[in-house]
Amino acid sequence: MKKILGILLILLIIGAVIFGWLFKMVFISQNGDSELKTFVIEQGQGVNQISINLKEQDLIDNNFVFETYVWLRKSEEKIIAGEHKLSGHMSVHQLLNNLMSGNTITNERNITIIEGWNLRDIGFYLENQGIAQAEELWELVGFPAVNYNLQTDLTKPQDFSAEFILLKNKPDNISYEGYLFPDTYRVFQDASVEEIVLKMFANFENKITQDMLNEINQQGKTLFDVITLASIVEKEGDTFENKKKVAGVYYNRLEIGMALQADPTVNYVTGKSTDRPSLNDIETDNFYNTYQYPGLPPGPICNPGLDSIKAVIYPDVHDHFFFINTPDGEMIFANTFEQHIQNRQRYLED
Repeated sequence: MKKILGILLILLIIGAVIFGWLFKMVFISQNGDSELKTFVIEQGQGVNQISINLKEQDLIDNNFVFETYVWLRKSEEKIIAGEHKLSGHMSVHQLLNNLMSGNTITNERNITIIEGWNLRDIGFYLENQGIAQAEELWELVGFPAVNYNLQTDLTKPQDFSAEFILLKNKPDNISYEGYLFPDTYRVFQDASVEEIVLKMFANFENKITQDMLNEINQQGKTLFDVITLASIVEKEGDTFENKKKVAGVYYNRLEIGMALQADPTVNYVTGKSTDRPSLNDIETDNFYNTYQYPGLPPGPICNPGLDSIKAVIYPDVHDHFFFINTPDGEMIFANTFEQHIQNRQRYLED
């Protein structure tokens, strides 16, 4: 009996020593550097690899203690991937809580460019996001509605045609409006405007397939003309089907030499976003104003999405020359001016 009690006492002492050692190793601050370091956990990384990486960066003293504590807390699936700020002075307890807290840091961010945004919209968006001043974008890719052959006091946009083949047929006297492809982009927190623009150009080239380019060539058109018309269609049509109909309307007008008379081109000149430009706006003398100048404008008026580009490449063939957007969001098409007037009186006038 005395032997058994002696053994139990020894085990209790050993257990107490081990517990004290573990308590110290887990809950007492370690002797490492107090300077914060960036520690990265990749998606799907296991506890063993995390432990090895922590030891290599001098953030823990003992792999066994860390892994045992994770196991005891049943925290294997609670560690969050991403970047964490840790120091070698943290206790294992503090360190694990940090890894499970979700307070990860990242040196990346998402930016979202909306279909139909023009250079003004994108510039002000980047400014509001604290990325750059709007003028930084415009000085790089061009100012909206500017003809650089006439505005000789402005420096022309940077030439990116050597890096992106689809930019080669864009005239060098206008901006890159139309080529900043609308999408959500993952960029570094400190990304420059140029780095963001390069992502947009690369995305644009990825979205325009060889089949689309072949079809454009077979039709005797250029990609630049397609993007220009698509930028107008983007502002007019809502659904893909309506966009194809709108594209057909504009092609019908172009074929007979009729002015496009597209309200969005007027808004592009004035900077307004009204559904119906005023008579004074329509009379604005600018080559982008398709009420005043027949044919396509000098370049795109916004950055169209893929549906609008496809609608212009593969338009509906019909006899419509006119259309209206009703207050209910319906698009009404007409073959003749008389029908168009009747539609306006029926749907737009009280």
